[in-house]
Amino acid sequence: MRSVLLAALALAALSGCRQIPKMPDAESAVAVLRTADGREAGKVTLVEVPSGVRLVVEATGLTPGQHGFHIHTNGACEAAPDATTGKSVAFGAAGGHFDPHATKHHGAPGDAPTHSHAGELPNLVADANGRATLQYVNAHVTLAPGPGSVAGRSLIVHADPDDYTTNPAGNSGPRVLCGRIEVAGAK
Repeated sequence: MRSVLLAALALAALSGCRQIPKMPDAESAVAVLRTADGREAGKVTLVEVPSGVRLVVEATGLTPGQHGFHIHTNGACEAAPDATTGKSVAFGAAGGHFDPHATKHHGAPGDAPTHSHAGELPNLVADANGRATLQYVNAHVTLAPGPGSVAGRSLIVHADPDDYTTNPAGNSGPRVLCGRIEVAGAK
């Protein structure tokens, strides 16, 4: 009986010393949206979730109605030549839509990433005061390193709605807001 009691005490002491592994914090990032003249006009918070990356958008200063919204390849928001026209445009340095599978095909949010750009996002809808909010999970991107990573890329809000069909940018018009995706705690 004494040996059973000692064994139970030893087991209890050992289990008290056992460390429970800490789960890593979810990867997160922020993009501050700015106008072409540098004024802050909103924020997008991105969080890695099991099903992809959740984007929570708050944008201001937009015209009422729908606005195309996309992840672009480059993490730059300066004016630069447009790839199709060669003319300098606001936020042209952001490049085209994020397309890690090189589909070269514009499509709708949620389309297979082998069929359309992985950077497709739903249109933002601005209210009468020019404010737009959105929560969306993009299952085709990640914040972790790799070909599907959007870390260091940019988010663009366009003047017009995305038609989810027309190449290369859904006929969504000029770029009106841009923000670089900055990973929290990035080295």
